[in-house]
Amino acid sequence: MQGSGLIARHHDVTTGQVNYIPTDMARKLEPIVHALGQWAHENIDSAVTLQKLDSRLLMWNVRRKIDLRRFPDRRSVVQFIFPEQKPEHRNYWLIARPGCEVDLCVTDPGFEVDLFVESELKTLTRIYMGFAPMSESIKRGEMYVVR
Repeated sequence: MQGSGLIARHHDVTTGQVNYIPTDMARKLEPIVHALGQWAHENIDSAVTLQKLDSRLLMWNVRRKIDLRRFPDRRSVVQFIFPEQKPEHRNYWLIARPGCEVDLCVTDPGFEVDLFVESELKTLTRIYMGFAPMSESIKRGEMYVVR
């Protein structure tokens, strides 16, 4: 990419750190790359994408997307339940605390749960990937959210 003029290499001789910065040419490509991503999202068969589901990977990704600003200014615990999964992949807990990264637990952390989310793994994966709206999944009884 550097040879094509899409990125510029910057070496800080003081720290030894190397950074790669997008060039103006790369920035001009951004709308095209985003449009291709949107096209793929809308046109690639979601059934193919949903064949090999991994609850731990999904929950790790969900953990990274949590917006702490939407949580109260205290520890909050959300338990996710996938009833069709084997016991070791059935329950996950996200623990959100002000000023900290969200923790993902695969064993019960022992805290009072503020919110329960129950669905099949495929349903939550479809929602996470943008293939299905959460509100519709709740209306159809594919997902339950209880405080």
